[in-house]
Amino acid sequence: MRSPTLLEALLYPEKYREDIPISQIVADPKVDLNGVARYKSQLQAGKSLRPIVVVKHPHTPLFAVIDGHHRFFAQLESEQSTIACAVIQDLTGLLYELSKGGWFQPPSSVTKCRRRPILELHNTLRQYILDFQENPTQLQQIMQHWLKQQRESQRN
Repeated sequence: MRSPTLLEALLYPEKYREDIPISQIVADPKVDLNGVARYKSQLQAGKSLRPIVVVKHPHTPLFAVIDGHHRFFAQLESEQSTIACAVIQDLTGLLYELSKGGWFQPPSSVTKCRRRPILELHNTLRQYILDFQENPTQLQQIMQHWLKQQRESQRN
């Protein structure tokens, strides 16, 4: 099966579903804990979650979450060994879709108060991808620290 485009993966993740070991997935831990708790409750009720969308690192067996951070952390906290994913193999496709959608250059009619958050998103996403390419294990360490903090706070 061919690798989906970003748009295909976002719209039809079940069609491109692959089970990936959770230990091979990294994600930025800046998530809303209420969102994580909501998905964790669904898992505890026996419901399955929509596959997350990940991008494959070009040189290591690691994947970075593009869409589904809250679902990912809910499953991580639930100690699942694998996660259903739609895998994007090529960062070029991701960047193309974002560029095509105007994320890197919003129209001139966008006001300053709208443009600034879009530029911040662009810079954050760019840095996330660069960090992932340069040091994929750093995100794993950050996530492990985040998970340890969550478990400790639940005990207290």
